[in-house]
Amino acid sequence: MLNILCFNAGSSSLSYAAFRGQGEALALTFDGGVDLSAEDVVLLRPADGPARRLDVSDTSDFPAIACRILDAVERDTGEPSVIAHRVVHGGDRTAPAVDLTEDEMAALGTLAPLAPIHQPAGLGPARAIAAARPGLRQVAVFDTAFHATLPDIARRLPLPETGATAGLRRFGFHGLSYAWAARRLRDVAPQRRRVVALHLSGGASACAIRDGRSIDTSMGATPLDGLMMGTRSGAVDPGLILALMQDRGLSTDEVADLLWHRSGLAGVSGISNDTRDLIPSGAPEAEAALALFCRSAAKGAAAMAVSLGGFDALVFTGGIGAEQPEIRDRICAELAFLGVRLDPDANARNDERVSPPDAAIEIRAFAEQEEWIMAIETSRLVGASA
Repeated sequence: MLNILCFNAGSSSLSYAAFRGQGEALALTFDGGVDLSAEDVVLLRPADGPARRLDVSDTSDFPAIACRILDAVERDTGEPSVIAHRVVHGGDRTAPAVDLTEDEMAALGTLAPLAPIHQPAGLGPARAIAAARPGLRQVAVFDTAFHATLPDIARRLPLPETGATAGLRRFGFHGLSYAWAARRLRDVAPQRRRVVALHLSGGASACAIRDGRSIDTSMGATPLDGLMMGTRSGAVDPGLILALMQDRGLSTDEVADLLWHRSGLAGVSGISNDTRDLIPSGAPEAEAALALFCRSAAKGAAAMAVSLGGFDALVFTGGIGAEQPEIRDRICAELAFLGVRLDPDANARNDERVSPPDAAIEIRAFAEQEEWIMAIETSRLVGASA
């Protein structure tokens, strides 16, 4: 019987969940999180009791919070058998999970230039726990692994494969989210074999899934590519980047800060990176940002339909995709020419199925279960090495 504690760290949020069991027979024992964009409270929620707050001196210090969560879980349920960490960039690794040794942490750290706001965030808690509990087994579970099935035409970038660009390709991200969406759709609608999935949250991407396997995705070598996001630009004209540096005098660091932190919803609106703030705003800048975001997502979905040769299902996931009916409605309206139809009442209720029963394209909204996928992959790795 395993006790698995999962940490899912991002640039502005940390979620965690503890599971007991083996294989897919996993029972949630604790979960919780802190989201710097929404609150400054660290919560721990037992599966069978009331939530409680953990007092911490700095809610942005995710490594320290991870150690506090580990202490709290250990007091209540005993020391975990293994700690799992979501690591966004796995590079060329195709295994869903690997043991997170010191050498592996160092190797994964070299990928930080390709995921500068995610890779340090994912490895930080792992390094802190390794220092505090050197004998405790830790595992990395990769967001890129789901896209190991990409065919060559989707994997390759239009760049030389030699010199400075050697080894660069489309890796794809949000793989844990897409793995859950594919699994859930297989359970509720197995006849829907050609799936366009949209992960919409602080980060956003599109994925083409055939028979549960990724065959195309909008993010490329980095999580900056593809759809417009909360603070990230998504894909922009590469010539524009050159012009900003050569003609307008921006440094490399200034361009990086612009594209990663000051673009997307936040940059267009000048108000917020959160659609929950922009929807009720009424400001024309907010409407411009929402219109651009929804158009970007719809274009991403349409591109995935090309790779699939048409699609049978459209899946929304991520915090925005699963929880915000107005965003789904606007994106589906953009895709109506492809036969996409929402059930307005089901959509307003945030039902899981939000398309009419007779719709040719079934539309689903799935809440994320990334930590459960992490626990499954960790259990498999531990079982294989036992």
